[in-house]
Amino acid sequence: MPDVNFIQNFILTGAGIFLSVTVFICLMRAALGPRFSDRIIAASMTGTQIILLISVLAVVVGEDYLADICLIYAIISFLSIVVLGRSVIERKEEDEE
Repeated sequence: MPDVNFIQNFILTGAGIFLSVTVFICLMRAALGPRFSDRIIAASMTGTQIILLISVLAVVVGEDYLADICLIYAIISFLSIVVLGRSVIERKEEDEE
């Protein structure tokens, strides 16, 4: 019978690798996005994937403080997206005037 911890670590390691690859793909979309809204969405996706990556790392390593870091990063990511969205709205209002 296979060891459950080995299988769990194998699956979580695979998830971590997958999330790392998708983070780089989203960063490329943020850099190459033709519109500013594409860049905002890519930044939001990158923040969400990094939060998931930290959560997976917390489970693999078994450290509880990483969950706190994950929550702090989620708050910072949310606030940055709100600020970027606000700048888009202000830019549209300036263009209309």
